[in-house]
Amino acid sequence: MPISMDRQPPQYRNLSLGAVVLALAAAPAHASEYKPLRFDEDWSQVCDKVKPKCWRIGESTTLTFGTNARVRAQHYGPDNFGIGSGSDSYVLFRGLAHGDLRIGKHVQAFVQFGAYDEAGRAGGPVSTDQSSPDLQQGFLAWNGDMFSFRAGRQEMTLGTSRLVSVREGPNIRLAFDGIRASWKQGSNRIDGFTFRPVVNKPGAFDDTTNKAQWLYGLHASLAPESIKLFKLDLYWLGYERDQARFAAAQGPEHRHSLGARLFGSKKGWDWNVETVFQTGHVGDQTIRAWTVATDTGFTFARLPWSPRLSLKADIASGDKKPGDGQLGTFNALYPNPTYFSEAALLAPGNIMDLQPAVTIRPIPSLTFLLGWNFLWKHHKADAVYTPPAPLVAIRETIGTGRYIGDQIRLEGTYLLDPQWEIRAAVVHFRVGDALIQAGGRDVTFLMTSLGFRW
Repeated sequence: MPISMDRQPPQYRNLSLGAVVLALAAAPAHASEYKPLRFDEDWSQVCDKVKPKCWRIGESTTLTFGTNARVRAQHYGPDNFGIGSGSDSYVLFRGLAHGDLRIGKHVQAFVQFGAYDEAGRAGGPVSTDQSSPDLQQGFLAWNGDMFSFRAGRQEMTLGTSRLVSVREGPNIRLAFDGIRASWKQGSNRIDGFTFRPVVNKPGAFDDTTNKAQWLYGLHASLAPESIKLFKLDLYWLGYERDQARFAAAQGPEHRHSLGARLFGSKKGWDWNVETVFQTGHVGDQTIRAWTVATDTGFTFARLPWSPRLSLKADIASGDKKPGDGQLGTFNALYPNPTYFSEAALLAPGNIMDLQPAVTIRPIPSLTFLLGWNFLWKHHKADAVYTPPAPLVAIRETIGTGRYIGDQIRLEGTYLLDPQWEIRAAVVHFRVGDALIQAGGRDVTFLMTSLGFRW
């Protein structure tokens, strides 16, 4: 009698998923522009040239297949700054396969299945580590020349993924159940959506909609002719969850985020400035929170390796006076967990940071980034916050010192060809008073990953 994946001992699950990864890697590959959101790819114009990836069914219908696979090994020494935990080393396995049916010029049906596993994590897998085969995405869409509509399970990113991302670092990417409508003309686009996140469960085809959380809003990406050097994002996001827990408040959360992002580039310079104001309530406390984030750089295109010097500066507000009826802690909703570094040690709440960095490209397919990140609490009375999304307070840090610490990171990416990618990262975090007073210790993080797409 065959054994289902969720009932197999860990070593057999790992072997079976490893075999899937190898099978995907052996599939024929075709050079093209692969995109982070695979449903954005359109192979219909070259369908006859890329079999067995794309098959033409009649004159106006195509069916495209694709796969993604990733193996990621990482080590924390220790995990969670050593507060209640020790060192941890483990390996994550991811396999994804999708089919994209295009009927005529406008109709699209997209389905993506995923299987995930982990090996070696102390205490066993967490919710984003492991699952038997399940539906990662599945939706129907109408893609018109100006208007599009998508309904079903789908991934989504907004802007720089500061508030809504696909959660690429963890094993299972974030997906939502809901609808999204878009209007586009030239470089201008407006999106409206209403979503509930997907709850990841370890069994086969048992993921459900998280009815305790709700995300909805409007997002506009604009390229005004009057200011050609600048592009502009404007957005409003509504967020609700049945139970929130911050250092200074807990209870039902109803939060609105009003944001603007200004970005562009000119003669080697590039800039990205984003600001968000939040209001609403958590329990009986009124929310008054905000963030300002900047990333400015200059690329020396004529020098060997095209070095880019950059400076990130961020503030995500914290709560100044617990018990005063107002909550000042910023909530980044569904952020990119690797925003500060691949180690994903901290979440953007009650935090200030400065990060000078240099990026080099010895060859076009090889990129290195070296950065030094200095971090403080915004307010001493609030806590230090960590992932998972949206943020979790390290309660031992409530009221401790302001300086969180600094981290040096070295990250590298090597694109062997359009299908294969190798990534690696080394991060060393030196704790400051905010964590030392809570029993925290320095952390060393190591990561390597091999990714494949077809």
